[in-house]
Parts: sequence; structure tokens; C-alpha cells
Amino acid sequence: MGRIDQLLAAYSRQISLPLKFDLPLSQRVWFVVYPPEEERRLATRIGEFEIATKDAKLAWKLIDLQGVFADWMDTFDPEEREQCLANQDILENYADPFFKDFVCSRISAALVEPSETAGNQTVVAVTGLMDLYDFVHVSTVVEGLDKTFPGILLLFFPGDREGNSYSFLGARTGWNYLALPILAES
Repeated sequence: MGRIDQLLAAYSRQISLPLKFDLPLSQRVWFVVYPPEEERRLATRIGEFEIATKDAKLAWKLIDLQGVFADWMDTFDPEEREQCLANQDILENYADPFFKDFVCSRISAALVEPSETAGNQTVVAVTGLMDLYDFVHVSTVVEGLDKTFPGILLLFFPGDREGNSYSFLGARTGWNYLALPILAES
């Protein structure tokens, strides 16, 4: 059985358990952890995670952050954008905290769109996290979301996990987080 099949099986088991939607957001975050080289394979199988969610009688909301950095840069006037792209230091200063705010607002805006069931019975799946690399930490984005965020926040996380420490793309030093890990069985 391949890694993606193992992740899907682990997710299907987890989503079929009784869920508590009244917990704080930090306890309703799930990380599907996979090696970065599996990104494309996983992307082609996201629909199967949606099917598993709907089989558990929950709604599914997919938010793809792929291209979010380019979208953020498009909010700059052309001269400012050119200056930022020409100087990496300026770009990094702009990205912190403005890019984080842009990403959080993108996720929040998607949450107010109508879904097929009541808000807290929804799994909000976020893909495309690789576009955040070098500009904002995933943990910072999660912490920046409204604490009244409904449902389960499911992050497809390219990286690895040891204990409660997660390492984004295997390159950043890990951080501790209370998220529930969904892992391929070894």
C-alpha cells in the first residue's frame, strides 16, 4: 500500500470517530503529514479525502493556497511590486506580517461562503501550503485565524513530525503544536 493510500486510510479512520466541535481551535486542527516529494500525488487524490469526509456525514470545504503569494503581490501597485521583487530584504519585511494577514483573510473569506451543512460540521481542508514557504510559518497562519473558526481545520502538511514537533518541508526547524497528526503507517 502506497503512502497516499495509507494517509487516506488513517484519515478515514479518524473522520469516522465521534468528533467534538466545541473544543478550542488548537484542538480541532489536523495535519495530514506527508513527504514533500509526494505533493503532486497527494494533490491528485484530494477528492478521495472529500469522499471520506462526506461518507462520515460531514461537509467539506477545500481552500487551495497555491498561487496565494502571487495574488498578494498583485495587490501592490506596480512600482512598489517591482521594488520588492528586486530586493529580497524588502520583500521579507513586507511579508511579515502582511502576507500572513492576507493568507488568514483568504481562508476566512472562504469560510463565509455558504456550505452544504451548518458551519461547525465542516472539514475545512487547506492545500498549497508550499506557497507559504520562506514568507510565513504555517503555525503563524493557524494562530492568526479567528478562534471561533468553525469545524475541523485539515492542513495538508508537506514535511515531517517527531512527537509534537513539525518541520515544514523538512527544512525549517520544527515547532510544537497541539494538532492531531494523520500519518502514513510505517
